[in-house]
Formats: sequence, C-alpha cells, structure tokens
Amino acid sequence: MFKQQLNLLWILASKDIQLFLVDKKAAALCFLVPIILASGFGYAFSKPLQNEDLKLPLLIIREDNSPLAIKLTDALLKSPKLNAALASRENALAKIETRTAKIALVIPKDFASQIALKKKVPAIEILHHPTASLESKWAEGVFTEIAFHEAAPELLGFWLPGAASLKLERPFEVKKEPYPEGMDISRQAYSHSFSGMTMQYLLFWGMDCGLLLLRERRQGIWKRLKAAPIPLPTLLGGKIIATALIALTQIFFTFSFGSLVFGVAINGSVSGFFLMAIATAVLSAATGLLVAAIGGTENRARSMAILLILSLSILGGLWLPSFMLPLWVQNFSLLLPTTWMIKGFEGVIWQGMGLLDATYCALVTLLFSAIFIGFSILKFQSTNQNTSTDGVGSCN
Repeated sequence: MFKQQLNLLWILASKDIQLFLVDKKAAALCFLVPIILASGFGYAFSKPLQNEDLKLPLLIIREDNSPLAIKLTDALLKSPKLNAALASRENALAKIETRTAKIALVIPKDFASQIALKKKVPAIEILHHPTASLESKWAEGVFTEIAFHEAAPELLGFWLPGAASLKLERPFEVKKEPYPEGMDISRQAYSHSFSGMTMQYLLFWGMDCGLLLLRERRQGIWKRLKAAPIPLPTLLGGKIIATALIALTQIFFTFSFGSLVFGVAINGSVSGFFLMAIATAVLSAATGLLVAAIGGTENRARSMAILLILSLSILGGLWLPSFMLPLWVQNFSLLLPTTWMIKGFEGVIWQGMGLLDATYCALVTLLFSAIFIGFSILKFQSTNQNTSTDGVGSCN
C-alpha cells in the first residue's frame, strides 16, 4: 500500500514536471531570470566596493581668506578621498536642492581669527541633502583628518605650548585582509546577490505553482482527479514534489552559473549547501501550496502573494545584507523564513559556515515549510467539507 502511494506520488509529480517542460520558452525563462537578477544586483553592488579610488563628491565653500583657511582648502582639493570643487554658497545650495550635488562643506568667515582670539570654537558647516546623512559623516571625518594632519600647528598652536612644531601622524598602519582567504569584496557582493535573488525568485516560482493549482481547480481538472481514489494529501504531495524538484534544479543551475562566471564558491560546508538547497526547494513548494490554500481566486492570490513575498525578501535580507537594516528589523526578521534561508546560504558560500550551523538553518527553514504545508492541507480539507462545487473547494 505504501509503495503504491509512493508510485502515485511520483506519477502525479511527473505529470506536473512534463507540463512544465511543454512550454520550453517559459521553462528557459525560469532558469534565466534568477541569473539575470543576481548578475545585475551583484554588478551594481560590487562596482562601488571594488573601486579603491572611490571618492566623495564635495563642494567647498571658503568664506575665510586667511592663510589657514586657504591651506585647508588646498588640502581638501588635493585629497585622494575627495572629489572636491570650490563653489559659492548660493551655487552649492542650488545644486543640493536640485540633487546635482549632495554635500557642501563651509569654512566660515573669521574661522582662523576665532581660533586665535580663543573666544569660541569656530563651527564648520556641512550642508547636505536629507538623503546624504551618511555622506555628511564621511565628509566630517575626512575634514577632521586633513585638518589635524595638514594644519596641526595652526589649530593647536594657540592652545598648547610648543605645538608650533607639532605634526600629527597616525602611529600605525591598517591592513585589510578578507576572510576566508581569496574571498574579496566583489565575490561577496555576487555571493549575496546570487543567494538573495535566487531565494526570492524561488518564492515567486512557488507562487506561480500555487496559481496554477487554483487555475486547475477552476477548470475542473481537480474535480476529475478527485473522482479517482486519490487521497487529498497524496494529490497535494505530487504538487509539492514537482515544485520542489524544479526549484532544486533552478538552485543548482543558478549557482553553477555564478561559480563559473563570477567565482561564487562554497567556502563552508558542501553538505550544508545541499541541505540548504533541499530546505529552500521545499519551502518554495510549501509557499505555493499556502498561496493556493488561502488565496481564493487567482487574481486575489497573486496580489496577496506578490506583496507578501516582496515584504519577506526585503525584511529577510534578500535584497540588502541584514546588517544594513535597522536593528528592530534585524530582530523581527528572525521570525521570517527568508532570514534563515539567506543566513544558511550565505553562511556556507562565503562565511565559512560549518555543517552543524547549516543544518540548524535548514531545519528552521523546513519547520516553516511544515507549518505552511500542514495549514494548507487543513485548509483544503475544511474547504472540501464545506462545499460540493469541486473536489478541493470553490474558487468564487
């Protein structure tokens, strides 16, 4: 009996896989779209990070004509960390308002004389667009470093005895070494993009399969299937197996492309990668089943699922690394399956995660899948008992 149920499951799953392969162009797109998305995101995020000559565009407004102000201005213009240019206050404000520039630094009038007279500490103004608060902190740090490096005697000579010959230099060097070895920041960007975009696309793949299930129900296909002595869990199990197998194939195809073209490699547990691939494929299928169970009509299910999947992708760190999100989002995201998906995949790909930690992430992901599947089966059974419209439920 058990063997018969397994054979029946495989027959139902094979039927769905064959239907998937009938439209060869659509099948090809299912494999190409995540590659295109991942490559685009990886390129966008890796380019600025790769560029060691990345400079902050900065407008300099010098309202003080003292030798100290001129010396600081010249140092700012020559700084390898800045792409600086002189501007008037009016011109700078106009550029910031129209977003042709984001930030301007003002050396105010009487800057040097206020230091010499010791009346008050002069204020350096940093004018910036509301979207450039991070750049303003960058400009503040660069100016502070340049000011003390280039003009320490002038800045401190009035305050400290013997400071006229003072020259401030950093008494150490900084060496940046990525770990694991050979995992440069470009590959990190591609590793994240291939993990995140693949996971997001698989959720949409599950959604499409759920919508197909609703379409089959509306067309009466499920009614004919239910006429046969097939238990509901077996019928749904065939859908889960077919969706998960195609999703698993998409994962290996996408990451194989990333490995060959962009150097995306497994730096952690290889077994952990396979566990995460299986868990993610199952979650994709479970998501589709959940969409079909609670969606009602195709249009309603599609709108609801798109909103839910995009929200899970953003909050779960599929678009941006989780450390770039607010702290409350990072804490809340632990309740989301996408967080554990990306944590496991990124862990085994470029963070050196071992099998034990990867297994934990995979088990949490599978727990979400079990909840989705269990709820969906109960929902289908409840609907089946309350309606005689078809074998699974009404789509009105």
